[in-house]
Amino acid sequence: MSKTIKKYANLRRALHYVGDSRRLFGIGLVSILVVTIGQLSGPLILRSIIDDSIPRGDLPGLMIRAGAYLAILLVMGLLSFMGIITISRLGLEVVTRIKYDVFSHLLTLPVSYFDAHPVGELISRTESDSERVREFFSQIAVTIIVNTLFFLGMLGVCFHLEPRITLYLALATPAVLILVIFVFDKLRHLYDLHRQYYAQILARITEFIQGWDVLRVFNREAWTIAQVDESSRKRRDVDVKSSMLQYGVMGALNFSLGPLFMVLIILFFVPQVVQEALTVGTLLVFFEYSRRIFEPLMAIAENIRGIQQARVSLDRIFTILDLEPETASRLEEQDGAIHFEHEIEFRHVWFAYKGEDWVLKDVSFTIRRGETIAVVGASGSGKSTTIGLLCGFYRPQRGEILIEGQNLAAIDLSRWRRSIGLVLQDVYLFPGSILENIRLYDDSVGEEHIWQALEAVHGADFVRDLPMGLASELRERGGNISAGEKQLLSFARALAFNPQLIILDEATASVDVRTERKIHESMQALFSGRTALVVAHRLSSIQSADCILFFKDGQIVQRGRHEELLASFPPYAELVRLQFPNLDEGGEG
Repeated sequence: MSKTIKKYANLRRALHYVGDSRRLFGIGLVSILVVTIGQLSGPLILRSIIDDSIPRGDLPGLMIRAGAYLAILLVMGLLSFMGIITISRLGLEVVTRIKYDVFSHLLTLPVSYFDAHPVGELISRTESDSERVREFFSQIAVTIIVNTLFFLGMLGVCFHLEPRITLYLALATPAVLILVIFVFDKLRHLYDLHRQYYAQILARITEFIQGWDVLRVFNREAWTIAQVDESSRKRRDVDVKSSMLQYGVMGALNFSLGPLFMVLIILFFVPQVVQEALTVGTLLVFFEYSRRIFEPLMAIAENIRGIQQARVSLDRIFTILDLEPETASRLEEQDGAIHFEHEIEFRHVWFAYKGEDWVLKDVSFTIRRGETIAVVGASGSGKSTTIGLLCGFYRPQRGEILIEGQNLAAIDLSRWRRSIGLVLQDVYLFPGSILENIRLYDDSVGEEHIWQALEAVHGADFVRDLPMGLASELRERGGNISAGEKQLLSFARALAFNPQLIILDEATASVDVRTERKIHESMQALFSGRTALVVAHRLSSIQSADCILFFKDGQIVQRGRHEELLASFPPYAELVRLQFPNLDEGGEG
């Protein structure tokens, strides 16, 4: 699809959002159209007073016309208020639906999309771009319609009163409008850059505020300010260029066209008034219209700028909405989690985040139901990537992951993930109560079940010691509890949903030795009747695993139980020696 076709296709798509608010659009448009008619009729009533009532000394007629003029002003004020309120409500309803669609669609996108786009950029697209579209629906579209009709109405009245000079004006108008449209079309590239730099600034500010403590400890405040300032300067330069071009053209037109039209009126009409070939009232109409005739033209040009900005925002919004969501199987239509009775198999799996820079290379292993499989290896060896693939966050480029013999790519991921209890090293906690953080706002998970999960992970005592227990409020990212306590809550969160498969990714890395010992004491009970995949640097958490997979450079270079690897695989034995210096030769610490 060409860019020209695409940009108008996006505008048509945006108009679909008005469908549910057609009544509001109609009321607002009619109200403002009536106001436009009132604006056109005002000078004509004054003409009638000057040319008819005053020369004849018709005081009753003058009072009637004056009363009509006053009534028109009052009705125009009321309808203007009603029209503005209605159109503003229309814009709010439309932008609410757009934001709902964008945010809902974002939640369906694969993890790889979020890896490539900073949080601030996504916030900009969801909020700032949507607000641009709101302006389009609540102001720009209706204003263009009204100003176009107002301009044509004034031309029509002027043509009826004096065709010749109006014809000259009408012939010049398209050239002026084409010039303005051409200029603002050239501005679209600058508006696009403005939105890009704005998203970049927002993304950097979001990241820097989240990591303010690290930046402050390492005295990087000056660097941080310089990074934001660099993006701000780039946006400033773009804004200066667009403003110079925009307001330079607008100022030149305002300066030249208005006075030029006044000169034409004086040259053509004043002699006719002197010769009594033209009435003073008609001259007043032309003077009144000459003062305002280019206002709608300039407003149209200004709103063309708004359309260009809205078009850029629409392109960015629909770019998100056109992204393919995570693939879900249509074969799986039942509700609830997917149950597996026998095994999960990685079969010759290859994966790369980019190109053929392989993070996993021909990885094959089997997790049988009820087994605990451990994964160890150096950082960057592919351990966490393996977990991401099993959770369906990514798709392997080669090979397949089989659940009961069925390819994970053909399974409904939302149902598959209900079978998984995931505990990560970097725990994310939402601002809110401990209760809602554990059950993730799922009211079907009762408090009794939450306490059972906390007891299982030895987290109940610290929760009871809090002033409000489960109702205790957590700050952003759990800033008012320790790293170990956050990890325990994450562990309880996984267990609260009674998963079949528990995945621990460095789950005890942030837990102190005493807490870790408590968790290890209950590991067997936690894993009873469940399948577990454990990624760990601390080998104390995996010594009882049914099988340990040793990863190196994206490959499984050895596998076996703890005792087997300790006796026959030197790299594993070295890891054990480093973590347990007092380990005797018999393998007992």
